[in-house]
Amino acid sequence: MDRGTVKLGVLFSQTGPMAVTEKAHIEGVLIACDEINRKGGIDGRPLEPVIADPAGEDRRYEELATDLLLRQRVSAIVGCCLSTSRKRVVPVVERYNGVLLYPSVYEGFEYSPNVLYGGAVPNQVIVPLLEYLFTHRGKDIGLIGSDTLYAREINRLVKEFLAESGGKIVGEIYLPFATTRERFRPSLEHLVARQPHAIISTVVGEDTVSLYEAFSMVQKGGSVPIASLTTTESELSRMSPGARAGHLSALTYFGSLDAPQNPEFVAAYQKRYGQDKMPGVYTEVCYVLVHMFADAVRQAGDSDSDCILPILSGTVFNGPSGDKAIDLDNNHFLLRPMIGQASERGDFEIVWKSPGVVRPDPYLVSYDRSLVA
Repeated sequence: MDRGTVKLGVLFSQTGPMAVTEKAHIEGVLIACDEINRKGGIDGRPLEPVIADPAGEDRRYEELATDLLLRQRVSAIVGCCLSTSRKRVVPVVERYNGVLLYPSVYEGFEYSPNVLYGGAVPNQVIVPLLEYLFTHRGKDIGLIGSDTLYAREINRLVKEFLAESGGKIVGEIYLPFATTRERFRPSLEHLVARQPHAIISTVVGEDTVSLYEAFSMVQKGGSVPIASLTTTESELSRMSPGARAGHLSALTYFGSLDAPQNPEFVAAYQKRYGQDKMPGVYTEVCYVLVHMFADAVRQAGDSDSDCILPILSGTVFNGPSGDKAIDLDNNHFLLRPMIGQASERGDFEIVWKSPGVVRPDPYLVSYDRSLVA
């Protein structure tokens, strides 16, 4: 093995409509790299993140992934957030036998032997969120999302579950990136007029801030929550206290989580990024994936993808939210779903937590779509 640095490609947008979210991914990568290098690197070799900025353009994800694998000579890339960018990169890593460490919640219905899927799939977040809403809010649901593949696929599944569970969609709206709060308002007024028990949001990135600010003006103290699959502490930090308070997110990590390894992780995050900030799920998943990559290279004695892929598939890492393991059948993480309620401070109070980890079922073969409230 070359005794220079171990290179890891990092492929996230630092500009464009997804910057607020994808910068959170980079934060987790850099914390993990710092931690690994302070402890001597990987058998004495520093771990070097090679960061590329696609600026929110799907075509650039593909181009930069190719450059990282062929010119920069990385064997693995941690990157992509939106499904459209991931779908441009997966053929590249398959063609050149690289590894994609994918850290984002997504719609499922995908498998690649060259990809480790670190984010939640629908059975790990949609099912518990709907069960929680049915029990605590009701079954009349409004849907609002960014006009993305992820949002449309997630809402297709939500509608299937509602149809088989006695629920009702009161409205379904998709808006393009860069929608202002003024443009969100008429859509939200339309949904609120239909008297939903909750509004499920698949709005992503910078537009999340505009959505919540617009909703605070529309609802004016009302009790209908936004229930999001994508809103984390990073997006909350950009909102006014009144706009974020009371809304729900179904995720697999919150910075406020009471877990043995979490205080050390939060302290490292705040030391680097500020005492007034809290890490979210995207930061945590990237942190875990980078550590898993480093452990695999250490065990293999080589960073070649053929050497590390079999090891990665069997890796268990004790991370901020507990042990993280990969399902050998489908390369997705076993995860513990949680539901948090946002506070005015910009963090989450965890109001529900799964009693155990939930195995990933990316093709939803184990669910008949009927949920009992």
